[in-house]
Amino acid sequence: MKELSRRELLVRGTGLGMGLVGVMLSVPAIGFLLSPLFTKQKLSWVTVGPIDGVPVNQPTALFAEVPIGTGYATPPVKRVVYVVKKSDGQIRALSNICTHMQCDVHWDPSLGNFLCPCHGGLYDIDGKNIGGPPPQPLAQWKHRFRTDDQGRTVLEIENQLDESI
Repeated sequence: MKELSRRELLVRGTGLGMGLVGVMLSVPAIGFLLSPLFTKQKLSWVTVGPIDGVPVNQPTALFAEVPIGTGYATPPVKRVVYVVKKSDGQIRALSNICTHMQCDVHWDPSLGNFLCPCHGGLYDIDGKNIGGPPPQPLAQWKHRFRTDDQGRTVLEIENQLDESI
């Protein structure tokens, strides 16, 4: 084995030291960049609005500013929430996103169903898929109710959809 000269030892030592410094400086930067991948979305309740005036068996579109996303920025996104009041008092908060190709569905009173204009998907008043290509029912917003200071019943949704009906 060849003996190292002083110059060779200094060159290798300097290279090793610089390499270690580079690794030590890059670890926090890599952690900072990758942290959104491992950060869970914080669930929060978002006020949709009063539902006292929503008619029975007639889906009504209300709007909510829902923070969507994980990581550093969770900008609010305006979402449509279809509120369906049933005659038995049950209330559903349905998403307006078609489960086929994520197009916006709308309530068609003449059909008595939700209609997806992209590919003709149909959903009944409860959000169940009844025609066309949608593979699943409309997602439901997890929701709760509260009474505001004016005595109105206010719907709040969680910023996470429940995929099962």
